[in-house]
Amino acid sequence: MLELSPEARRVMKAGAEVSALLYRHPEVTAFLPRRYRLVILLLEDPEALAWSLGQGSGEEPVVYALVRGNRVEGLLTPHGPLALRAA
Repeated sequence: MLELSPEARRVMKAGAEVSALLYRHPEVTAFLPRRYRLVILLLEDPEALAWSLGQGSGEEPVVYALVRGNRVEGLLTPHGPLALRAA
């Protein structure tokens, strides 16, 4: 069985929050590319932030989810930032 690092576990937990937000607010997905790679950036967790940024690259455009504490603060898309404070 694959053992995940503590950083990876924290990023995956935050990723579930981002996915839940996108599910609850489908209007946000209208601003995202059809296909994309989601990178979770835990702004207050330097180790998890470094882990996220160190993950490989792909051909899809990248969407960065900015997470502070337990809150998704915004998304950085190839077309510009999306503030999510009201979401």
